[in-house]
Amino acid sequence: MKFSFLTYQFCRYPLEYCFDVARKYGFDGVEVWGARPHAYAYDMTPDAIREVNGWREQYGVEVSMFTPEILAYPYSLASRSRKEFLETVAYLIKSAEVAAAIGARYMQITAPHPGYRIDREAVWNQLADGVGQLCSRAEAVGVDVLMESLTPSEGNLITTAADLKRLIDHVGSPALKGMLDVVPPVIANEPFDEYFWALRDRMAYVHLCNSDGVSEYHAQLDATGGVIPLRELFILLKNRRYDGWCSMELLAPYFKDPELYLVESARSLAGICRDVGIEANLLKNS
Repeated sequence: MKFSFLTYQFCRYPLEYCFDVARKYGFDGVEVWGARPHAYAYDMTPDAIREVNGWREQYGVEVSMFTPEILAYPYSLASRSRKEFLETVAYLIKSAEVAAAIGARYMQITAPHPGYRIDREAVWNQLADGVGQLCSRAEAVGVDVLMESLTPSEGNLITTAADLKRLIDHVGSPALKGMLDVVPPVIANEPFDEYFWALRDRMAYVHLCNSDGVSEYHAQLDATGGVIPLRELFILLKNRRYDGWCSMELLAPYFKDPELYLVESARSLAGICRDVGIEANLLKNS
């Protein structure tokens, strides 16, 4: 198992700082946020790509995944605007090319809320069409596309493991896989194990945090009121022989001092790994 963190937590810092922080605290990788000021796909010139690859080598830190911003305006695979949809597909294809260029095996996508008073089946078919176009290019450049489920307040098309499986089966591309963000199953009252049972060898990545049990809030691991028993979650991961990436995904209010809260995450993770017998480099040199 390897550990990384989404650099969005450090959106007020330059991207290189994230590589330095990862090395300092024993993270194996960084999950690069594909937006400004970090790595917006259309900003990633050959010089910018060389910079990122230089940081990978300089700090000895991998890129666990490239995560283009797709939950915020102006991009959505579920948009009722044909123009926005087509621009989103082009943006994601460009993002897949950037992911390959910076050494990321994976690229994440989501299906934002399509809005109300829509033809749900038509939106589903549009989503599958866009993902299919993206996967065609991703296959060519050697990148796997990971669809993440969301809470119903974020999006209502892909909220469960069964939804992920349905999309994967519909698209039919070997490049399309699923991942587990630990918050949506809590909100959906769904066992975490459903993702391993439904997706099997297509379950490729984990976003890690804690949950308040009622909202999309991504809480610190040892947050007061957190409802996820994290040591037991890692026992489950170990029993399922999961050996992929676990990436910390902390959002607001952790922007105010991201390194402080990342160190707290590393301490919690290091303790959990010791308890359940998972090897990790977290905080070994700090």
